[in-house]
Amino acid sequence: MMGPVRESGASLSHIEPDTSLPEDTQLYSERSKGEAGRTGIQEAIETFRLPFYGRLWSSNLIQFICFHVLFLAMQWLVTSLTDLRMAVGFIAFVQGGTIALLSPMAGVVVDRQPKRNLIVFGRLGLALVAMTIGLLVWADVIAYWQLLLMSVVGGLLASVLSPATQTFVVDVVGRNRTEHAISLNAIGSSFGTIGGAALAGVLVGAVGLVSTFLSAALGVVIAALIVVTIPIEGRAKRSEATSPLRDFKDGFAYVRARPPLLLALLCCAMALFNGAISPMRVVFARHVLEVGAEAFGMMSGAHGIGTMVAALAVTLRPPSRNFGPLIAGTMFLYAVGLLLYSFAFSFEWILAVEGLMGFAGQLWHICALIGFQLAVPAEMRGRVLAMVFTLAQLGFVGGLVVSALADLAGDQLALAIFGAIPTFLLGGILVFGWKTLKQM
Repeated sequence: MMGPVRESGASLSHIEPDTSLPEDTQLYSERSKGEAGRTGIQEAIETFRLPFYGRLWSSNLIQFICFHVLFLAMQWLVTSLTDLRMAVGFIAFVQGGTIALLSPMAGVVVDRQPKRNLIVFGRLGLALVAMTIGLLVWADVIAYWQLLLMSVVGGLLASVLSPATQTFVVDVVGRNRTEHAISLNAIGSSFGTIGGAALAGVLVGAVGLVSTFLSAALGVVIAALIVVTIPIEGRAKRSEATSPLRDFKDGFAYVRARPPLLLALLCCAMALFNGAISPMRVVFARHVLEVGAEAFGMMSGAHGIGTMVAALAVTLRPPSRNFGPLIAGTMFLYAVGLLLYSFAFSFEWILAVEGLMGFAGQLWHICALIGFQLAVPAEMRGRVLAMVFTLAQLGFVGGLVVSALADLAGDQLALAIFGAIPTFLLGGILVFGWKTLKQM
């Protein structure tokens, strides 16, 4: 794997590594160097013993649960307003497009500003979005255009929240515990997917959309308040003032000069097709399988179980090399799952495929977060991860296209096409680009 070597020259010399870790955290980090032979469970326990990581993990867990409650409730609300498949895809497209457009500059912001503050204010903003939608539903004045506007605001917040949250994990634990800290964070994300999906289905069916949105808002506020108690800013110290535009250009120049990073990012771009499942899951639930809200929650929950299994596996045995092939291979497996999903033989078949896709998607997520952060200098983490998140948002573009195609050609055929294309492309990348990917 390409090491995080600092480039010489003025382009990077104005930034110094973050030294804001408390003394006890730095001592813990240093103590762990060279300690070999411990099991994954022992390493996980040691990571949780680090100061403040337990608080961060708990805060992220609450955030993940509330995000999935909000996301699934919003999808269900859209299908209640219209039967047009494209309406679901367009909501996701607007939000994803906003994230994709703003993420490159958001990465610059994350590398320049205290990540803790960005997380707190971003989560409070997300809570305001959830509360606003809930009040509009309560007043019975909710309209589709309002959801589009909230999607833009949510995309703006997410463009900063995603790289800030993931890079702040490394700021709290130190670089040499990156693998286990990110894997444990992924376990929290899996709990959030499972719990959030199940909770969303129960809440929507039992107490209605208004209480569901307001509950999500309250949870996100609690998650933000926990982060306030962590006395680590997560900010890189700078020896000279530079413009955001210069930092923006430096990030792209760094990646452009490294073919392994470029090819790995190309694999991430296959999310353009793989993102089709996001709008089509609710379509399959309501129109192909003809199941209710609770079964829809079970489908997302099965996906979450797959993510949990993957996160546990990586926690017990985290990858230490070959991140490039792993990124490409896991994205390929997800694409295969998308193709299998289109057959929709039965509800049980869909649950099994959801589990497979959750497993593959989580492995990709963990490998990308670890691999890209360890392959670049510390001061580049925000910008490079922002590129990954930008490419991941292409899935929302694909979501819009697949939902439009579903209106024209049928739900199952549309999803089959979107599964076959990335399966073929990623297969080619794995065959012909394997040696380049291994250099990451």
